[in-house]
Amino acid sequence: MYGPLVILSLFDYTGGWSRPWREAGYYVEQVDVKLNQGQGQDVLQIDRSWLRWLQSVGQVYGVLAAPPCTDFAGSGAQYWPVKDRNGTTARSLKLIRKTLWIVNQLKKEGLVFWSLENPVGRLNRLVPELCHYGPWYFQPWWYGDPYTKRTGLWGEFNRELPRTPVRPRKVCAQGSWVQALGGKSERTKELRSTTPPGFARAFFQANCRLFER
Repeated sequence: MYGPLVILSLFDYTGGWSRPWREAGYYVEQVDVKLNQGQGQDVLQIDRSWLRWLQSVGQVYGVLAAPPCTDFAGSGAQYWPVKDRNGTTARSLKLIRKTLWIVNQLKKEGLVFWSLENPVGRLNRLVPELCHYGPWYFQPWWYGDPYTKRTGLWGEFNRELPRTPVRPRKVCAQGSWVQALGGKSERTKELRSTTPPGFARAFFQANCRLFER
């Protein structure tokens, strides 16, 4: 295989989860509608032609996916009935199922790993085909980020991440700084969803490999 190994990072506005891969020399394709001042690629528009282009860059080694969690997270369960009725949940489910379609297409061409991130909630119930793949839960403080945010991963990847645990800090009545972030602004949503850097490094260390030619 010629060209670099490729990481496809979906719903990746900040680049946090994919950063260790990029720094190690992998070609990282970030996909998020918010990139380039809102003119970024829409995951729903990815088709076989686009995937063939990506494969022309190099072997697609892994897929990272952090789809919007607002309609699935247990912390917002009181809003689920309204979202189910007005179509909001259905639109979010389209993103999950499109992610799985992309993964299945790339698995035919030698995809090595894939991982989908979401918080504790109702994802398995709404997308039962995911039950076979998780969730596997982690806490940021296991990997050196001193706060709590129990997060689930689904997929086919190495779960033996090297741990560097620290004591989580309680900075408010609710717990960690993430739990204290209220509001509905895009900025607070981005802060809540930012991948813990220690976890990102540990995930890379557990799932990377030497370049092969």
